[in-house]
Amino acid sequence: MNTLSVVVPAFNESAHVGECLDALLEQQEHIHEIIVVDNNSTDDTAAIVLDRRRRFPMVTLVAESERGVVHARNTGFDHASGSIIGRIDADTHVSAGWAKSVLDFFDRRLDYAAVTGPINLYDSPWAAPYRAFVKYTTRRKPDELWVSAASGNNFAIRRSAWEAARGRVSVRTDLHEDIDLSLCLYRVGLRIAQIKSMCVEVSGRRLLTPPLEYRHYVLSSYRTWAFHNLANKSLRRLLVGDMILHTVHWPLTRMLSTCESRILPVSHSDASVTSDRHLSAIRENRFAAASGK
Repeated sequence: MNTLSVVVPAFNESAHVGECLDALLEQQEHIHEIIVVDNNSTDDTAAIVLDRRRRFPMVTLVAESERGVVHARNTGFDHASGSIIGRIDADTHVSAGWAKSVLDFFDRRLDYAAVTGPINLYDSPWAAPYRAFVKYTTRRKPDELWVSAASGNNFAIRRSAWEAARGRVSVRTDLHEDIDLSLCLYRVGLRIAQIKSMCVEVSGRRLLTPPLEYRHYVLSSYRTWAFHNLANKSLRRLLVGDMILHTVHWPLTRMLSTCESRILPVSHSDASVTSDRHLSAIRENRFAAASGK
């Protein structure tokens, strides 16, 4: 039977990590271990995690000194012992049945290497309309469908697929590590599914990001797709529209929100741009074996 490890990268997340862990611990019968990776926090993040660990030994705190969510993710994934590795953010609240839906999916579908699901908002003035939008769009789609990329705040991957991809993923901190991993799988024919039952909620604090900073975040999305030679005009138009929409609603969001903004988890540039494009290739038959085909 599959076992589920859940990895939670965290940097100065004392305001959110406790509720994140509590939501996971409500489903502990379906979770083998919870690994929080502290990425140089200067607040009480570690203390909060250790408090949960004293009561729930399945919670583990791991330190990663090299700054960047990609390094925290890699460390957490490398420590995971479950056959399935879940990945959420420290402000993610998994919904009831999340862990069971992940395990059930991988037990049934040996033809997929990873899975994601719908993402809603909490603590945001736009939570209700956004939830209605997500409900409307997902209702019109199949219960299970193939997607090319998945968000790291609601993601799970076979450990065998991660081990095969480990030497291929980029360690650039100016790329989106979740998109990069997804596209590494995509480029070699491993599939990612989206299922309706794997629901989470995330903080609306991302919507408070000042427009100029958000622009860098969106440019990192384009940079990641371009790194894999998959960027095109349609993607550019989509991202420009996203930046415009964010700029328009940001002043009102700022006035109405009660939560604080967050530091978006990508840097504006990275000095290690030239080397990792030439990382050793992973043979396709290793990826095929990882998918369970």
